[in-house]
Amino acid sequence: MNKTLRKALALIGLFAFPLISIAQDIPEKTKGLDQRINESFQPITDAWSGIVFYTVNLAGIQVPIVLILLVCGALFFTIYFGFVNIRRFGLAIEVVRGKHDDIEKDVPPVDDTNVNVVDGDIVDTIKDESKHGEVNHFQALATAVSGTVGLGNIAGVAIAIAIGGPGATFWMIVCGLLGMSSKFVECTLGVKYRDIDKNGVVYGGPMYYLTKGFKELKLAGLGKFLAILFAILCVGGSLGGGNAFQSNQAAQQIVGITGIQHASAGFFVGV
Repeated sequence: MNKTLRKALALIGLFAFPLISIAQDIPEKTKGLDQRINESFQPITDAWSGIVFYTVNLAGIQVPIVLILLVCGALFFTIYFGFVNIRRFGLAIEVVRGKHDDIEKDVPPVDDTNVNVVDGDIVDTIKDESKHGEVNHFQALATAVSGTVGLGNIAGVAIAIAIGGPGATFWMIVCGLLGMSSKFVECTLGVKYRDIDKNGVVYGGPMYYLTKGFKELKLAGLGKFLAILFAILCVGGSLGGGNAFQSNQAAQQIVGITGIQHASAGFFVGV
């Protein structure tokens, strides 16, 4: 049996395995592994959601505190920096286009024998011509946007309209414009407090600017605690918001279309 035939049979089996479960007569009371796992974690997720999305009553409307903090913080940054989200939008486009790439052309070269250089280019980084950094402007933008666009701008819009009606779209646009100022502050702090080792490798992020920033304010303990907390929560966020939600929604669509079991749909999406 040649490799092509084996691959074809494996592919057929992959598609046929989930579909076999359609014909199985399973009692409704029988719960699959995924349902049992979901029920086991349900109390934990409910308790955590109650903390994160704790609400306060404002004019008869229950508003999550986290939403108030995000909107008020974004509004403060927008006013404090003179509406930088609008005033400097053109400059942001120019930076992404590479118009200002030559501002570092006169940076003196780094004389470091530990840096592996081939034909003037550093192999392990993109720090050619002795510029600090491992990515160019567009790559940095793509990285920053990838953590913002997705669940909030695609799935979140559908959920917001379903819950709050068409008017929710307007408020999402307003919050998105204000959030540009928050992103500006976040990226600026990330660059200001980053670390660059002798090989030009860059280390940065909230863990670094929380630690260093609060240390400058004589609150080193608080900064270290927040940095550790952020790093821990990032693990959960990367698993939940990073892939679990998307996989769950894809599996739900497969179940709705084909009628197969949830576990089989999850297996299909995982593969």
